[in-house]
Amino acid sequence: MYWSKYNILSKSKKYGYLLYNTMSQVFLQIDDSQIQGWLELKDNPDSYKDYKFADFLISSRIIVKRQEDDLNIYLSDVLKNKYNSADVSLTILPTRGCNFGCIYCYERERPMVTMNEDTEVAIIRFVQSNKQIKRLNVTWYGGEPLINFGSIERLSRAFLTLGIEYAAKIVTNGYLLTKEKADLFAELAINDVQITFDGPESVHNERRPLLGGQPTYRTIMENLKYLLQVNPSVHVDIRTNIDRRNMEMYADFYDSFKSEISSDRVNLYPGFVSDLLSSECVSPEHNISEGGYKAQFALDLFDRYGIEIKSFLPRFRRHSCVGSKYFAFVIGPEGEIYKCWRMVGNPEQTLGNVHEGIKNMAGFADYITGADYTRDPKCLNCEFIALCGGGCPLVRLRNRNEGLHLNHCCPEKSHMEQLMEMRYEMYLLAKQGKK
Repeated sequence: MYWSKYNILSKSKKYGYLLYNTMSQVFLQIDDSQIQGWLELKDNPDSYKDYKFADFLISSRIIVKRQEDDLNIYLSDVLKNKYNSADVSLTILPTRGCNFGCIYCYERERPMVTMNEDTEVAIIRFVQSNKQIKRLNVTWYGGEPLINFGSIERLSRAFLTLGIEYAAKIVTNGYLLTKEKADLFAELAINDVQITFDGPESVHNERRPLLGGQPTYRTIMENLKYLLQVNPSVHVDIRTNIDRRNMEMYADFYDSFKSEISSDRVNLYPGFVSDLLSSECVSPEHNISEGGYKAQFALDLFDRYGIEIKSFLPRFRRHSCVGSKYFAFVIGPEGEIYKCWRMVGNPEQTLGNVHEGIKNMAGFADYITGADYTRDPKCLNCEFIALCGGGCPLVRLRNRNEGLHLNHCCPEKSHMEQLMEMRYEMYLLAKQGKK
C-alpha cells in the first residue's frame, strides 16, 4: 500500500495540520494530538488496517494500492469527457462590434462584422450534423453580443426546437441589457450572465467607457437590478478585470456593490488582464496574471478584508476551456470556426466555416492533441494535475511554436498551503453562520 502522492499535508499557522487530497478532494483538519499517528501512517502505509478508520483511508484514496491507479482513473474520465460527442459546447459571436472603448481590449483592431440570417441557418445545420448530440451549451460572446440581439433570439428559439437539452450563458458588458431584452432571457434559456465592473464607479468609467467616452457604470447597475427582479432563476457572475492600475480598489468596489446588490444569485470574482497576446491586452508593467500573483491577490483580500474569492479555492478540473474538447467550437459572426475565443477575427486561426465544415484539420488537431496536457510528462507527474486541467491550450501552443516560456500552471500551485488554510477558515465561518 502507498501514501497517495496526491496527499498534501501541511501545518497551518492557525488551525494545526490540514490534509488535502487533490484527486479525491477529501479535506481534513488533524488535531495536534493525532498528527503523530498520521505521520507514522505516511511512513508505513501498510499499517492502515490498524487504524479504526481504515475503510475511510481507502475510500478517500488517502491510502492506495498502486500510485498509478488514481492518475489512470482521472485520465480515463478526462478522455471520456473530451471526446464525448453527446455534449457539444459552442461559443457564438453574433457580432464583433462593441459599444465600449475598454483600455485593455485585444479586439479593437479586428474588423467589426455582424452575423446575418444565412449564417444562423448554417449554424443550425452544423449542430444538427452531429447525430449523437444530446446536450448543447452555448455561450453568447462578442464584441458586445447584445448589439445583435436579433441573432441571439432567432438562434436560441431554433436551438430550443431541436429536441435536446439546451442551456445558454451570455458574456455582456450589460449596457444594452434593456428591460425588453431582460424580459426574454428566461424564455431563451439564458440563465447565466457574466457582466464586468472594473472597480468603483469612477474607476470603472475610466477603464470601460462608451466609445465616445461617456460613463457606463450606473446604467449597467440599474439594468442588472431589473434582470434580477424579473428573472428569479438567473445567476450572475460579476467579473472585475484586475491589473496593477486598479488592484487596490477591488475591496472598495466589492463593498459598494454589495451595498446595492446582495443577492446570493450574484457571485463576484476578480479576473486578470493578461499580456498573453502582447500589446493587444495589457503591457507587462501592468500585468499580474501570473499564477502566483493571482493566488496572493485572493489571499490578501481574505486576510485584509474578509472577502472570499471562491474561484481560487482548489477544485477539480478536467479541462481548462473549449479549446481542449473535441466537440467544442468558437463560431464567429461570418460563421468562421475557431478553437479559441482569443483568435476570433484572425484569419490564420480559422479551422473552417459552418457553411462548409472544418477544413483545417491540422489546426484543429493542434488544440486537441498538440496541446494535450495528458501527454505532457511534467503534468502527469504533478500532484496538482486534477486541479489544473492542463492550463491554457493557447499558452501551450505559443510556448511550443514561438519558443516562449509562459506559465500555464494553476494559480493554486504556488500558494497551496495558504489556500488550504483559507479554505478551512471559510468553512468555519460558514459553520458559524458568519458568511
